Amino acid sequence: MAAVRRKIGAALAQYRGFSQRGFRIVAAYDTNPDKIGRTLDGVEVRDMSRLETDVAADPPDIAVLAIPSDGAQQVLDRVVKAGLKAVLNFAPSQLHAPADVTVKTVNMAMELEGLTFALTNKD
Repeated sequence: MAAVRRKIGAALAQYRGFSQRGFRIVAAYDTNPDKIGRTLDGVEVRDMSRLETDVAADPPDIAVLAIPSDGAQQVLDRVVKAGLKAVLNFAPSQLHAPADVTVKTVNMAMELEGLTFALTNKD
């Protein structure tokens, strides 16, 4: 499952369905030097150290977290401190945010369990 999780961010950055619904991916961030500087369907992967500066210059409406759970709270705290008020979280962890910040967590393991249950209980 770890290999899948590492690719969620790249898949989301390249997903064309967002633009069809009026969403525009403005940037992707990573701490891995091998990924920084690459482009994903026209979206540059930037160094995570640029996050606050970039958000101040061109504030997005929503942040999407697709990172391992051990760093998710720290990144959420940085995103909140930078001023974002809406976060879609793919990290497999419960995050804590101030009351004025909306965090929606997508738990893919639970979604797969729900589908498995539906398949085994079709009758």
